[in-house]
Amino acid sequence: MTSPAPRLKRRRVPLACSSCRQRKSRCTGESPCSMCKDLQVDCIYPEDGCSNNLAGDKRYILRLEKRLVDIERTVQQLWQAKGPITSSPVAAQPTDDVAQRRQSDTISELGEVDYSENAIDGMGAMNFTDEKECGFFGPSSNIAFMRYLSRAMSKTESNDVSRVVTPPPVQKRGGMVSVGQTQAPGVSQEPTAEDFIAPRHVNIYALPPEDRTRTLIKQYFEKTGQLLPFIHETSFCETYLQMRLRGFSKIRRTWLGLLNIILAISTSLSMKDGISPEERIQESDIYYQRANSLCDRESKRNASLEMVQYLLILGQYLQGTQKSIQAWTTHGLAISAAYQIGLHSPDTNQGYSPLEYEIRKRTWFGCVLLDRTLSMTFGRPCSIPESYIQLDLPSQEIQMLSSGSEDSGSSQLDGAFFTAAIKLYVILYHVLDSCYGQNLGLQNSLSAADSMSHILDGQRRLNEWRTQLVPSLGLHIHEHLMTPEEVKEIDPRYTIKHRFDIVLSVRYHNLRILLHRSRLESLLKAFWLPSDISAEDKRIVMPMGLASVHSCVESASSIIAMVNSITTSTARHHELLGGWNYTLYYTFNAALVIVGCMIVAWKDRDDSPSTWDTVDKSRGYIEKAIGALHRLDSGNRVIARCIEYLSQVVLIVDTLSK
Repeated sequence: MTSPAPRLKRRRVPLACSSCRQRKSRCTGESPCSMCKDLQVDCIYPEDGCSNNLAGDKRYILRLEKRLVDIERTVQQLWQAKGPITSSPVAAQPTDDVAQRRQSDTISELGEVDYSENAIDGMGAMNFTDEKECGFFGPSSNIAFMRYLSRAMSKTESNDVSRVVTPPPVQKRGGMVSVGQTQAPGVSQEPTAEDFIAPRHVNIYALPPEDRTRTLIKQYFEKTGQLLPFIHETSFCETYLQMRLRGFSKIRRTWLGLLNIILAISTSLSMKDGISPEERIQESDIYYQRANSLCDRESKRNASLEMVQYLLILGQYLQGTQKSIQAWTTHGLAISAAYQIGLHSPDTNQGYSPLEYEIRKRTWFGCVLLDRTLSMTFGRPCSIPESYIQLDLPSQEIQMLSSGSEDSGSSQLDGAFFTAAIKLYVILYHVLDSCYGQNLGLQNSLSAADSMSHILDGQRRLNEWRTQLVPSLGLHIHEHLMTPEEVKEIDPRYTIKHRFDIVLSVRYHNLRILLHRSRLESLLKAFWLPSDISAEDKRIVMPMGLASVHSCVESASSIIAMVNSITTSTARHHELLGGWNYTLYYTFNAALVIVGCMIVAWKDRDDSPSTWDTVDKSRGYIEKAIGALHRLDSGNRVIARCIEYLSQVVLIVDTLSK
């Protein structure tokens, strides 16, 4: 009888990759191994492998050669971008606390931190340029308004003015301007530590220590989550707790991506921790890269409620970085995913529980509000027509946020605040449509009479919103010039309510400026394009234009006074403002409008000096805006670029007033 052939033993792989070792999985010993290929992760073998393993040594040498080539390529790109460097760049060193938070960031080499810079500073606030790529920035954008200022200032007869005036941004037909790498006028070209942060690798499945994670989650729901309340705080925190208890197993990639982008925006926008802006950039970008690696492929394949929420927060996060141009693309993905799962449909949403229905409804309104914001700041057409918004307004009975330590009545105002914001942005859509041609850039200028008709109608809508809707929701709009003493008297037990009031007030005044800015632009346009209006018609139109100028000055002064008064108070009072990037946009825009009003006043002051007294007195608010931005986030490079521009504009305004 023939004995059976002996069973072949499974070949033991002498050197397994790190990923298979952690999962205790069989490794094929290839580079990459089959398991890492399936999971689409980097296949990394330990460097302390057996010295007699020639295959392992060869793989190690090949990896070193590849890394050396990558380093050489990176150094070459830096030299090409920055030119010769006279001193050795030194990367910013994190503090011991920050370094301790990031101990878990070096588990494995998966993904690189993106430090690319774009010409669009937070929320499309500015554009300075050497032409590389082009993007459309239409009539409502700050960039478009800066073109009016630049052309008007360049037409002044003063030699001093022409000497200090900044050249207008490169412009092509239809509002096309450069969005390549840029630098603000006068900003030092010396390399900074942030320019030379070495690429670092992050583990997309890692998280910071639990105490840091909980702190960042709490900070998100204390501020950003209140101003766009579409994530249910209790449910989110319960999911996080269950994830911890299960040892981070069986967690959806989209939920983990949502968590990471919440950590990213919380780190980026919160200034409670005493971390420098450079360190915040580094830490938040690690979370952003993890979230992007987890959800980038999923966002192109599968749509879900979590995915829409992730994309909305990602869009908010990108607005606070020098990659804010990407916010527009991300927003398009969010809208597509929302349509795909029927967030916009009343019939589809009816099949869910009351809480799930409220979450879906608020997420859709989050898409709408971000759509209006990006349309205004980038000067591009809205992606969601007003006729597509058919859902009921947010419920004030369902509480999305936990009450915390504050008075429960204040903490439950998120529904009222969200409703007021939605109604205000309905007016914003109307203003973009009637006064700015929906940002289509069709160059169809309105007659003075039609323009004033639209402005009067928009002002009527704003007055109704301010005097009827807002008080009915238990909220208040600040119309007067706020003082630091008023800020100090705010009861800390009602911080949430006061934050809602201040944020709504800033948005209201900014929209009022946008409404009347079209007439201000017409007056600035007269510097280089003589008007064909008859003398009789001018006597009728000019008082209306003057009224719009005064409205712009009043609202711009109110915004700057609020921001200035809050930033001169204690750090606790700084939490009354929204995210620093939004505050930057509103303050910078307000200061630019005052500059425009003063240029118009300079031209017509000789004809009627007393008419422009209010405008002349607003000069000090430009200085207040600069001071407030300095205090808003000291050391922030995005803010520094805006401050530099305003500082140069002040020189121009001073030469005009002489």
